[in-house]
Amino acid sequence: MSSDSLWEQLENTLKDKITIFDGVAGLAVKSLTSEKSISINGDEVFPTASTIKVHVLAKLFSLQEEGKIDLSRRIRFTQDMYGAGSGVIHFLENDPEFTFRDVAILMMLASDNTATNICIDIAGMEGINDLIRDMGLSKTRLRRKMMDPEAITRGDENVSTPNDLILMMAQLHNGKPNPKVSAQVLQIMSKPKSDYLNKAVGSEVVVANKPGAMGRAQGDTGIVFLPNNPYTVSIMSKFSMVDSIAQEGFIIDLARTIHKFMAIMEETNEFGLSLPKTLPL
Repeated sequence: MSSDSLWEQLENTLKDKITIFDGVAGLAVKSLTSEKSISINGDEVFPTASTIKVHVLAKLFSLQEEGKIDLSRRIRFTQDMYGAGSGVIHFLENDPEFTFRDVAILMMLASDNTATNICIDIAGMEGINDLIRDMGLSKTRLRRKMMDPEAITRGDENVSTPNDLILMMAQLHNGKPNPKVSAQVLQIMSKPKSDYLNKAVGSEVVVANKPGAMGRAQGDTGIVFLPNNPYTVSIMSKFSMVDSIAQEGFIIDLARTIHKFMAIMEETNEFGLSLPKTLPL
């Protein structure tokens, strides 16, 4: 079986799993060292939930690189600034104070919605969408802040596709919008956490990712930094007819399946033979 056949087997396996999912799911996976890729419902539009925070983070660091903002500035949070949903800031006491950079880190690691809404205010919704367009993402849009029930009811949803999201990650991997910005974004995204891709891959491999989850929609997007075969992957779901735990299990299973195949390709030559750990003397 050649590597082409292995990619075909992986695609068929993933299609079977997606077909039997009680809901709608899509994924995209791409090797970052070759042109090999898989897209299953890859152009289907899904709610991003918190995955859109990657684009917010990229815009923040772009503005700092342009000298338009200073992420070392500090901001004090008061009760009237607190948002709902995920995060830690709204549980803290005595009006906590952070640098803008730390607020951005809380947005990514704790998926803090209060932090995210401040970051959107700093970066500007229009500016974030400008960056999204500049990165070549045709179906990705930021339309609302986090946990805005009126906007959600109106259908002003933050959306993307699996193909757009792996393109975003590939662009960051290739040093866009510029090398310094992409390095800082990926460094924050690589901080240890326990999300879908992390559970599927394990702690031995660095993963730069941002999951998202809201009612009946979940997903995760990132780069898995295998030493010789790094790849980017995005898994998204919506209209789930199963509970959140089963939906999470479904995403982890897809990610684990992808990683199993990618790890095999990492460890073998083009003929499928395991590569020697050390060269013979």
